[in-house]
Amino acid sequence: MTLPLPSGDTWTRADYEALPEDLPVRVSLIHGELVVSPRPRPIHQRIARRLATRIEDAAPNAWQVDTDVDVLLDDDELEPVEIAPDIVVYSSEHDPCERPIHAESVTLVAEVVSPSTKRKDRRMQPALYAGAGIRHYWRVETDQTAPAFAVYTYELDDSSGAYVATGVHHDRVTATQPFALDIDLKSVRER
Repeated sequence: MTLPLPSGDTWTRADYEALPEDLPVRVSLIHGELVVSPRPRPIHQRIARRLATRIEDAAPNAWQVDTDVDVLLDDDELEPVEIAPDIVVYSSEHDPCERPIHAESVTLVAEVVSPSTKRKDRRMQPALYAGAGIRHYWRVETDQTAPAFAVYTYELDDSSGAYVATGVHHDRVTATQPFALDIDLKSVRER
């Protein structure tokens, strides 16, 4: 498959939005550069789907939960940033038929990572989410050998503008923010 070229030296939001939705790869727009990644493995998708369902079951009506949807982190004309996190919890005021979701409507993003995820991706994405003001970030480690499977939770620190760790969860995620959550992780990683 051939991807269209950007209209200028960098990719604009219009160029990005014009891409077909059924690409056989994942694409993100980071500071005007198109970043292409292979589609995730089935176990990655299964964990993301199951965790999103548990979060959605706990979410009050003010929030909606989706997977792999575009979030606009920076609308800079020359270097826009638009990424599709694995799980997005965002305001129910946002029309789910419209894309992208603006970062100010998002309260939580979660990324499911595997042992093969590059170190720079583990650092870059949280920094982009924090820079956009998203309050909560979860990193889900998918190594299936217990106790390596874990959910690392973070909250945005207003004074530093960076995430601070709020917990490491192997068996259950219990949290009061962004809303009350009590998730059995065994039901996420196993049938």
